Formats: sequence, structure tokens, C-alpha cells
Amino acid sequence: MRFKQPDAGGIMKIADSTGIFSKRSLWIVGVCASVMTALSGCASPIYKTEYILQPPETQQGQICVMQCEQNRMQCKNNKKGDVKDCEHRNEINLLKFENCVSTGVASCLDTSESCRELDLAQCNEEHRYCYQSCGGKVTPQVACIGYWGWECL
Repeated sequence: MRFKQPDAGGIMKIADSTGIFSKRSLWIVGVCASVMTALSGCASPIYKTEYILQPPETQQGQICVMQCEQNRMQCKNNKKGDVKDCEHRNEINLLKFENCVSTGVASCLDTSESCRELDLAQCNEEHRYCYQSCGGKVTPQVACIGYWGWECL
């Protein structure tokens, strides 16, 4: 049987057949259980997918694959350029902000933006699709690379 009863300090306690527990101790138990559940995911292995590319057999397919590679290089250069442009804009914005602050203006605004990290996944995915469209074969190989700092078995 469960019922609530206030203690001398006015803290509500829940009583059951095992004893009396405060809401705070129940909250602590809940938080601990949540943390333990979250940490149990840390033991999961980390996988990496690598792709083996087998070129097409025809000369036309091989020429097509070379175009795919040129497209991938252009994509990578565009992505790198986007990151550099963002970083350059931030350098200029920081100089403007510092100049504003040094003049004593009360309403200086830092207009820097968050630059994305270089992510070439889209370029690589498009390359694999193009490669297959040219008659090449793309074979994914998934391998365990670790367990959060531990080696795979």
C-alpha cells in the first residue's frame, strides 16, 4: 500500500511496504538509471564503411569513370572553398567588431557565423553513384574500427 505523508520538514515522502522514500531520493535513482542507460551505449562498436571500386570493362565506361573523378574533385574543391570563404568572412567580421569596440561605440555587433566543418560525404556518394552509372562496380565493406578507445575483437 502506498501513501504520501509529509515529514517534519514538510517534504512529501512516499511510503510503501519497503520503507519511506523522499521524492528527491527517487529523483536521484531515476537520474542514475538514465545515466547508466546512456553509458551502456558507449560499449557499442564503431564501424567504418569503405568502398572497393572495380572499373568498368569497356573503354567508354573507363572514360565515363574519369569524368566522375573530375566531378568529385570539383565537388571537393567547391566544399573546401565554401569553408575557406566562411572563415575569411569571419576574419573580416572580427576585425570590424574589434575596430568598433576600440572606438568606444556601445552598440557593436559581432556578425561572425558558424562555419561548417569540411564534409565530403556528399561528393563521395555522388562519385560512387556516377561510377556505377558508368558500368563500374561499387562494393561496400563494413569493418569494426573500435569500441570507444578499445580495439575490435
